[in-house]
Amino acid sequence: MTLGEKIYALRMREGLSQEAFGEKLGVSRQSVSKWETDQSVPELDKIVMISDLFAVSTDYLLKESAIEEQWTLRQEASGTERDADTVKAREIVKQGFSYEYKSKRSWRGLPLVHVNLGLGRRAKGVIAIGLTAKGIVAIGLAALGVITVAPIGIGLLFSAGMVAIGGIALGEFAFGIVAMGAVCVGLFSMGALAVGQFSFGAIAIGQQVAVGDVARGDIALGFSEATGTVFQQVTGRQGGFDSQEVLRVIDENVSGGWFFFKEWIKAMIRIAAY
Repeated sequence: MTLGEKIYALRMREGLSQEAFGEKLGVSRQSVSKWETDQSVPELDKIVMISDLFAVSTDYLLKESAIEEQWTLRQEASGTERDADTVKAREIVKQGFSYEYKSKRSWRGLPLVHVNLGLGRRAKGVIAIGLTAKGIVAIGLAALGVITVAPIGIGLLFSAGMVAIGGIALGEFAFGIVAMGAVCVGLFSMGALAVGQFSFGAIAIGQQVAVGDVARGDIALGFSEATGTVFQQVTGRQGGFDSQEVLRVIDENVSGGWFFFKEWIKAMIRIAAY
């Protein structure tokens, strides 16, 4: 059992939250968290205070514990009155319905899972869930990560929320390489107001191709209005686009460097033509 594991077990045995334990020692909750996950070691004076607080020897804290010491501590920590579920329930009541869980396993210094719920609380982990969350996968009211789900989120790969910024962004206001939402800006955008290189929406503004009720772009295809610098076509509410002509114009005027988005918008035009 490591020093961090011993501190965690002793704290749980006494029914103390990380905040309450930190207050007794004059340190922050973050410091306690780092101790318990063995990311840092308490200073010598803090070890003495921990020894006095929990009535254990400094030798017990600093030395690798014997099997019988581990068994005794575990038995005490799992007693009916002080089992983990009871302690968590007390913490929820004491802290105003807040809750925190942090996995012991970590990756590059981050816990694999960190759930931290409550006012003013932050979650940071490989998978992070909290009011504010930061991680590979981040879920919260405000989130930052590779994949985010939050009202306000920034995700390197994917983001979904009211305001979403990411490689693929889905939201009321979406900004990304691929953006979909009420108002969206991206290389490929789909929405009520869509702005980008390739745009599809009620009002579509696309530098390369725009398809929508009102369309503006080099190649503009509109159901009621279209303005194109290279090509434009208005189909009317009941009509369909002359897809063969449109596809030919796209192939002739859109660079092959846009191959992925070019094929995507062509597929959507084929659908819109019928």
